[in-house]
Amino acid sequence: MSTRPTLGRRQAATARREQLLIEFERSGLSAAEFVRQQGLTYTTFCGWRKRWERTKSLPSFVQVEVASEPAPEELVIELGALARVRVQTENQMDLAARLLERLNRRGAC
Repeated sequence: MSTRPTLGRRQAATARREQLLIEFERSGLSAAEFVRQQGLTYTTFCGWRKRWERTKSLPSFVQVEVASEPAPEELVIELGALARVRVQTENQMDLAARLLERLNRRGAC
């Protein structure tokens, strides 16, 4: 009998890792705090994050020119599979810019 995981078990493990990484990104915790709470090994978790980062694109600022008249009704910012942000007012634009700045500052483990 083979000790190698079946495809179904590997897919389940991959899905669980992805769910943990999404939870981590939403948590606002440091990697060390998150692994402690989840009972994970720090170095293993860092490896998961590095592989995860290679498979998805990080949000970043892109220069956009918007005509002054008429003003757009809303701006939608896609954050990969994680989220979509709808911006409808100038105040929300400032918050969205701060969010993207913070996401760009998050480093690897």
